[in-house]
Amino acid sequence: MDQERELEGLRARLAALEERVAEAQRLRSAFMQNVAHELSTPLTPLAGYLRILLSDKLGPLSPQHRKVAESMTAAVTRLARVVDNLSDFASLASGQSTALVGPVDPDALVAEVVEEQRAAVKEARLHLVVVPSGGGTIQADARKLRQALANVVGNAVKFSPHGGEVLVEVGRAGGLLRVAVSDQGPGIPAEDQPLVFEPFFHARREARAGEARRPGSGLGLPVAQRIAQAHGGRVIIESPPRDRQPVQGHQFSGTRVILEIPAG
Repeated sequence: MDQERELEGLRARLAALEERVAEAQRLRSAFMQNVAHELSTPLTPLAGYLRILLSDKLGPLSPQHRKVAESMTAAVTRLARVVDNLSDFASLASGQSTALVGPVDPDALVAEVVEEQRAAVKEARLHLVVVPSGGGTIQADARKLRQALANVVGNAVKFSPHGGEVLVEVGRAGGLLRVAVSDQGPGIPAEDQPLVFEPFFHARREARAGEARRPGSGLGLPVAQRIAQAHGGRVIIESPPRDRQPVQGHQFSGTRVILEIPAG
């Protein structure tokens, strides 16, 4: 009898603990969604005003003014991606995310993502090469897939050495779309690799020489993985890349991140 009461008490405490954990997760998701909303409210008009300035609709900008406006746009783009990651992680984790599936051209999507990185690529004097697939459209959520790709490409740009190479390969095989992003950065330590998809985890990677280490939000790869999984796919980390042969005449010995989703 005593053992039965003790077992029943343990079950009740476990149920209460599970309820507290679920409530904590719900509150965390709600907090992240609220923060993302509050941050995106001023960011949206700011990004719009910068686009108007750079379009010369209010008059031509001097080279110095254009450089400042472009730097501001790059900073706003980075912040907007952090906000999107907060919102997407919260909605994906809570199961409230709804996929808006439609025809998507992966080559065009990658080109847009790379264009967003233009200022950062230029600043670091990187040579970024894109190899398109030329395979036409797939069915996917364009906004979410773009966010996942921006996280992966952004990481490669962020951790590449000055003057380094970044390769983005878009391909198809076995009914899958495969976007592989390779860099020449410091790589991810083997002991950290099992944890890179955990939210808020920061792998011990060095920043470029002369730059302060920028750990980021710790949500880039976790969000990319969850977006890929929502499409029935996955994200794979190879650090160093399994195939270390020179590609396009260059050696990529840092990290290769591969996003795979069904190409149907």
